[in-house]
Amino acid sequence: MKSEKKRKALLSKLDKRQRKRDYYQQFLTANTIPPVIFDGKKTFHQRCAGTISIEKWRDKRSNRVYARGDKTKKGNPNLRILYHDEKLFLEISTLAKTQSGLSVKVTVPLYIAQKKSKKTGRVNGRNYRQMLIDYLHTGDAYQVEILRRRGRYYVHVTFDEAAVRAYKVEYTGHAGLVGIDTNPDGFALTHIDRTGNYRHHTAIARHELTYARSNRRENLIGEMVKEVIQYAKDRQCGVAFEDLKFEHDQDTRRKFSRIRHQFIYRKMLTMLERACIRNGIEYTKVKPAFTSKIGLYKYTHQYGLDVHHGAALVIARRAYGMKEKVPRLLREKLLPTKSPSTEWKRWAMIHQRIEKEAKIITKGSVTPEFWRSHRKEILGLT
Repeated sequence: MKSEKKRKALLSKLDKRQRKRDYYQQFLTANTIPPVIFDGKKTFHQRCAGTISIEKWRDKRSNRVYARGDKTKKGNPNLRILYHDEKLFLEISTLAKTQSGLSVKVTVPLYIAQKKSKKTGRVNGRNYRQMLIDYLHTGDAYQVEILRRRGRYYVHVTFDEAAVRAYKVEYTGHAGLVGIDTNPDGFALTHIDRTGNYRHHTAIARHELTYARSNRRENLIGEMVKEVIQYAKDRQCGVAFEDLKFEHDQDTRRKFSRIRHQFIYRKMLTMLERACIRNGIEYTKVKPAFTSKIGLYKYTHQYGLDVHHGAALVIARRAYGMKEKVPRLLREKLLPTKSPSTEWKRWAMIHQRIEKEAKIITKGSVTPEFWRSHRKEILGLT
């Protein structure tokens, strides 16, 4: 039986979905289209209040063109980038048609910004222009977006960097792995050797991440990723992190939505993965199931770690394909005689048993503080 709180939450979610279904059903019945607001509600309400002119509102609603790539069409059929005589051009397919039915195309010069050193004449930083030229030769798909801002046109091109750069892997898991547990305010790192034994741990955190603006967040994440890369290079080893995926992330409770909004895991892991490729560090993605629970119940007491570094230890061991056997003490005290055959089912049963003890002792759920305070009591060691 579910608790009354969970029951109310499920009924509330069901009511929300039914109201949403009824709302769209009336348009299906009348064979009409629901109202759509381009450029967002904020600009729409500003126009209704008269704080912006109708010209500015129209400009905001028509300042963007996007075209996805298609590998079968050798790049992008609608916004194609051409390279002739050491110059780049953007070929735009318009809505106008020729007599044969083909789209009329407009070709304009494309400038890729570069900053060259005054002393050496070489490009400072990454040579994105050359990277784009090399990628065009592969014939793979790329995305193009045209933006109009203050009378000027800007082009954003997105492509797979790994497809154009054959990066040499210099740091692999043969000398050990650094397990990385991702948290809302940073990374928890735990270093293990090739046999899976603990060696060292550290934390790379920026508490400002939980409330900083998007541009500031990206800068903070870049700083943390740089420290992670240096930590792995110092130990001449690869890294392992979670392959995080949230299911049903578009329809959840408000509390989880707030947590997910703050928890910019996708940006953190994307930048970390890209940095590993550029620096020649081998990386492995693993399933995140039960990493925190196994780290809490098995390794926090053994190595004096907190729950996040314990989870990072499990992540690194899982990247090696190692099994997390239940310790004999936990197995004897918390598992029945006929325990489940699979590893994850055993840990799930142990967690359920400890959850029951937590409700009896503190009338709450299992937390790292609860496990540290009542571990001996639950395992009968007092």
